Amino acid sequence: MYLAMLILGVMLLLISFIILKFCSKQYRNNLIDFIDSSNNITVLSKADKITAINKSGLEFFGFRTLEHLLQENSSISDFFIEKEGCVNKYTYGKKWLEYLSKTSDKNLKVKMYSDYDDMQQFFHIKVSKMKHGSEYLISFSNISELEKEKEYIRSQADHDALTNIYNRVKFNSVYPAVVDRALRHDEAFSIILFDIDYFKSINDTYGHNAGDKVLVELARLVNLGLRESDIFARWGGEEFVILSRYSTAHQAQLLASRLRKDIESYSFDIVKKMTCSFGVTQFKADDSKAQLFNRVDDALYEAKDNGRNQVVLK
Repeated sequence: MYLAMLILGVMLLLISFIILKFCSKQYRNNLIDFIDSSNNITVLSKADKITAINKSGLEFFGFRTLEHLLQENSSISDFFIEKEGCVNKYTYGKKWLEYLSKTSDKNLKVKMYSDYDDMQQFFHIKVSKMKHGSEYLISFSNISELEKEKEYIRSQADHDALTNIYNRVKFNSVYPAVVDRALRHDEAFSIILFDIDYFKSINDTYGHNAGDKVLVELARLVNLGLRESDIFARWGGEEFVILSRYSTAHQAQLLASRLRKDIESYSFDIVKKMTCSFGVTQFKADDSKAQLFNRVDDALYEAKDNGRNQVVLK
């Protein structure tokens, strides 16, 4: 009797195991079907290894099968490109999947390269922990068009509508960070303030459309002579400002002198010849913004009073 009950128990356990394996396999198959039916890039992954990826994902990354993908990459985070405001493989460390599955932040995004169209694209990322096992379901929704629109709006807000260089608002927004870095790292920077000599007479003689064209040509010409690290903005009217990073007063003076000569020798489309006056000063550790700009403004006025078309350092 005892033996019969033991055999029956073993058989029940075996049947339960078979049913469980069948259900688990069926569940897995259904899950894979669900992943493949999604137009978004959808991935199943353990903490450090992709276990499944849909056709959209394979096509995006340029692989024929999961096996081919795993020969070169194990984690989906290997495809994340470092970009300010985006999650990358180092943002949350090795437990990034666990963190993203628990965070309340609904605006997480990543940037990834598409082998399909040879472009970098932006995606909203959503991570969910599967109820069974140690896998995570990761979904990527393409938001590249939305990011382009947002970038365009930001660019419009940051740039002068006429000359397409930075405007005064943008300059003022980046200035505090430059000062902070200069103080923390003992880095020099200087300010160059300049404007067009006798600009009113240009407008009076040739008209305001010609004056606008001069401003556009001037901004383009000056931009060509600046480094990528320099911050160039239209300060107002015919006045422009350059924040020359990592530059001492002497270095900024040399830059201003070169720009002055470039402008003087340039043939503008309508007015042909014109000049600019420059004021230059270097940031000091105890400078307030008002003190710095009062000093460079005084230098510019002195250049004007001394006959224009010159550089004055203060």
